[in-house]
Amino acid sequence: MQRSKMSAQERELRSRLAQLAGARMLIHATLNVRQVTCGKKGCRCAQGKRHRAVYLVSSVKANKRQVFVPSDMEEEVRAWVENYHKATDLLEQISERAWSELTRRKDSRDS
Repeated sequence: MQRSKMSAQERELRSRLAQLAGARMLIHATLNVRQVTCGKKGCRCAQGKRHRAVYLVSSVKANKRQVFVPSDMEEEVRAWVENYHKATDLLEQISERAWSELTRRKDSRDS
């Protein structure tokens, strides 16, 4: 459908999606925070006070993959995950509008 024939709301949704996808990183994954031990004998984690570790986890075709996220990158990677969720939310809204349009057009034909 041509942009000129779209409603203002749909144009806005599509514009926000394009801006999000074009200007920012998106990643389909989950951040997983764990408490881990490092294995060093004298470390505080040997007495039960474990280290905080963040992993990025994703499943691709039933295969899990994960990668350690350094603490200085956590905020950035967290934003990538959030951007992905924002993009999927926008896609869902666009899809719902398409379903409504299809139903409306089908019903007007049947009348």
